[in-house]
Amino acid sequence: GYHSEIAMHRLVSLVLVVWLVSVSYGKQSGVLSTNTNQVVAQINTQDGSLLEIYSTRTSPSQPWQKVLTHTGPQIVTNSSSQLVVYWDSINVNGDTMKISGHVLYMLDTNFEDSATYYNITNNYNDCMNLCNNDTKCKAWTFVRPGYQAQSARCYLASSVPTPTQNICCVSGVSGQTVTMTRTIQISESIYSPPSSEYQSVAGYIISHQAETSYNIDLVSYEDWYDYLNEPSFAYSPHIKHQPGDLSCPHWEFKAPAVILQTYDILSSIIPNVTSLSKIGLLAYPVNIDLENDLESVTSFGYGIAGSVLTMHAIYGRNYQVLQWGPSDPLRYQYFLVVSAGQTPNQGYRLISQFFWYAFGHNALISSPNLQSNYVNSSKHWLWDDWRTDTWYRFADQQYVGFQCANLNCGTLTSDRLKWAEGFGTNNDAWFNPWFQTLRTAYGWYLYGQEVNDKSIINKATSVLNLALSAPQTESGAFPGIFWLDNQNKTNWVDDSGWASTCRALPTAPALCINYYHSFSMAWTGYWMLMWLQLSNDSRILPFTENLGNFFILNQSPSGVIPSWYKPVTLTPYNHLSLINSETASCALFLIKLYEATGNKTYLTAAIKGMNFIESEVIPSRRWFDFETFVSCSQKPFEFYDMFTHQYPENNLAKIQACFAAIELYKITNDTNYLDLSQQLVDYLSLTQQIYSHPLLSPNLIGGLTTQNTDSEWSDARQGYAADVYFQIYQFTNKLEYLERGVAALRASYQVAPYENWAHTGGSQGDIPGAFSGFHWGQGSATTTLEQYNLKFRDAYVNFKYGHGVGVNGCSITQITIQNSNSLSVQIVSPYTWSRPLILVVDLVDIPLSVTVNQKNLGTFSVAQLKQGIYVKM
Repeated sequence: GYHSEIAMHRLVSLVLVVWLVSVSYGKQSGVLSTNTNQVVAQINTQDGSLLEIYSTRTSPSQPWQKVLTHTGPQIVTNSSSQLVVYWDSINVNGDTMKISGHVLYMLDTNFEDSATYYNITNNYNDCMNLCNNDTKCKAWTFVRPGYQAQSARCYLASSVPTPTQNICCVSGVSGQTVTMTRTIQISESIYSPPSSEYQSVAGYIISHQAETSYNIDLVSYEDWYDYLNEPSFAYSPHIKHQPGDLSCPHWEFKAPAVILQTYDILSSIIPNVTSLSKIGLLAYPVNIDLENDLESVTSFGYGIAGSVLTMHAIYGRNYQVLQWGPSDPLRYQYFLVVSAGQTPNQGYRLISQFFWYAFGHNALISSPNLQSNYVNSSKHWLWDDWRTDTWYRFADQQYVGFQCANLNCGTLTSDRLKWAEGFGTNNDAWFNPWFQTLRTAYGWYLYGQEVNDKSIINKATSVLNLALSAPQTESGAFPGIFWLDNQNKTNWVDDSGWASTCRALPTAPALCINYYHSFSMAWTGYWMLMWLQLSNDSRILPFTENLGNFFILNQSPSGVIPSWYKPVTLTPYNHLSLINSETASCALFLIKLYEATGNKTYLTAAIKGMNFIESEVIPSRRWFDFETFVSCSQKPFEFYDMFTHQYPENNLAKIQACFAAIELYKITNDTNYLDLSQQLVDYLSLTQQIYSHPLLSPNLIGGLTTQNTDSEWSDARQGYAADVYFQIYQFTNKLEYLERGVAALRASYQVAPYENWAHTGGSQGDIPGAFSGFHWGQGSATTTLEQYNLKFRDAYVNFKYGHGVGVNGCSITQITIQNSNSLSVQIVSPYTWSRPLILVVDLVDIPLSVTVNQKNLGTFSVAQLKQGIYVKM
């Protein structure tokens, strides 16, 4: 059962933990197993107590390995009355088992007002029924055989005595019953894999229901499982700060799972989010929790318990009473995964795939209007309107032009310096990992090319001029923030006081203007090299080669590249110098620099950096970047969760690592890098939302959260993630990545112009997050859209692999391929189309007859199919 030292963390005032007691009525048992005999559940109710054992093996020739045990729900009330769970029946029907029982009182057997007893059969129900049918009876006690006599005895009392615990007996109060039904369904696969390349997930669907005939002041009602191995991989969506904290209340159910793995043995508990409702969560909030006690038993659980925000995105248990009455049955459902044969410490990939095809896939198909704006309902827009709004209204609103270094320079302002730094101007330009002005200008330029608007092209190029005018040190470092003061004088600062070393040091000044930041420089350098492909500007290579040489100079033998550098000496700042996942962003830049120059020194350094990510970051999951410690979720650099044994981790550098891995595959054709990119993106996907929370108003499917110590939904980084998913899709042809990319891209527009939604997870309000500027929201998302608009258009079909996705305001609900030369597609859209929808058919090498929505459009050449055919909606 659930070990006592952990249970004590839950007790703040006088509450009761229900423990199972033995009542001897014989043994009932049942076994569920899959057809392949890879998973088995053995359940028995010997002496009224419940024991569930979940085991797995890789093949019938292998021995069973016990993975989990469960002994029934743990129930806490605010009453001093002792309760006991008694299970009295098991019924097996095919792949499903139902277990039934009661929650009863423990009462003293020495009734002063009743020396009368009845000899009855070995069934407590007979005693309970005797009392219920006697108008004078207020309480009953069943004494098991062998304690007072050879047979069982039943005592009836005319008043309710003070309860005490005694293993001899089980008791109850007349008319007060709580009945429970626990249903366990076993399945070869608890989701439907789309193709043979995906592994099916054998496991259990567990449903629990409890009903009471009287009012109970409930504190919690949870299923807890003991993990019978010492985990080498333990994951929960959030981490803890102190005893009694919760790993993941329902406010954090973006992709909710606790995942444990030992060698090849994987186990996970996953709420069925489709069973959650607004009314249900308000009455009975649910959570998943992990206790990873290295000196005792590792346990995870799911059930009903309140939560309270105690720190920024850290939740404690809320011991407030939940009123449970006869009209409110408790119901919850979850999945239990037990699997052998998994790649060590990569079982999360199976869970990530399960998330998408059990929840996300259908949610995306049913949300063709996901890109409509919740904040302003009039923005029920297709891509055409979003692009026009972004690049004409919004970009022109933010653009400021001026002279710098005798050139036409300009910026798309972020309007952050006045509030973030205290400067008296908002005419700023940020070249950092969040607010990357050069990236947004790149998207602006692409749009200007497509619509042949020279004014847009010139203004976008003026931002490149500004970036290249940054004062670069002799060794290659350069600042990342520019502002134009009230006298039109140009100014540069190295880093931001909002998310830098300044916030890391208690004694630091209010303004931070004195550290160079490798992540900011690398991401800016990367986009300079992307611009090189557009403009062939001769200034770009010398500038970026200087930066590349700076990174190589500062790369340690381990491969790490430190985060921050002091202004005069350019020596690394001590924090994030030995373990720094920002190394991935430097590696990505160095790969791009190698592509541009052919200098293998840069490629060697990039590979060395990614080797560091593989050897030092991935195994320990120390995804430490600046945002992990010094953004809104500040914490000491040495912070570690001793209760789940996890480090704080952020996904910004994970995105960069995904980019770097796929770029290395493009260059080297080494399939190990292709697998690494999928390993990384599957882990990143644990931060992508696979459903929309019932208590939050926008449609939040596909958006990304940030880290295991922050709570926002649909953060603007989803524009970057969409780019990652699309790139990896092009080399894997896995529908999951294509759909995840589309969902991430659309999600940005649902909450625009804000950075995210419900920054505190929703527990503090169904409200938008901050407006962080043009580049962290609509601008960053539309830049990704410009990169892929011509490839995917409005709807996209991969003919070779037989799948497709609606990209722009539509969903593909069915694809049929007949005789290898005929394609039929069903497309639905809630939008009014002023132009034909453009359908791209890719990976095709013969002409096709195409039918859309039962209307044959004719036969099209390969070139026409790839360019896109017009469909009247």
